[in-house]
Amino acid sequence: MFTIGDFARYGRVSARMLRHYDAVGLLHPDRTDPATGYRYYGAAQLARLNRIIALKDLGFTLQQVRAVLDEEVGPEELRGMLRLRRVELEAAMAAAAARLAQVEARLRSIESEGHMSVDDVVIKSVPAVRVAELTAMPG
Repeated sequence: MFTIGDFARYGRVSARMLRHYDAVGLLHPDRTDPATGYRYYGAAQLARLNRIIALKDLGFTLQQVRAVLDEEVGPEELRGMLRLRRVELEAAMAAAAARLAQVEARLRSIESEGHMSVDDVVIKSVPAVRVAELTAMPG
């Protein structure tokens, strides 16, 4: 049995994170001392902790991690979750690449002109807005 501090060190997480995982029902200690409240973990629990960390690193929420670990999610659903995560990451990468291109264009502009232009025009798409006008007829 490991104390929470030792288990946290071996699992490369904080003791605070282990307490959180216990609170949300993701990783309960093997034993909690009733007198002191100290938490003790077994070596076999390191495998579950490593799976939690791996799934979190893929961007899954703790609720999704729990569903995967508790086998509430079948292999096909997990593949679907991973495909969706891949699409989300690709979109984030595309947005970051577009921002990087804007930064690079701005740098080139500053380097060629010697200063940053203050006359930039930015065109943005906005949602359609219904506009109505009332006019009075001269009568």
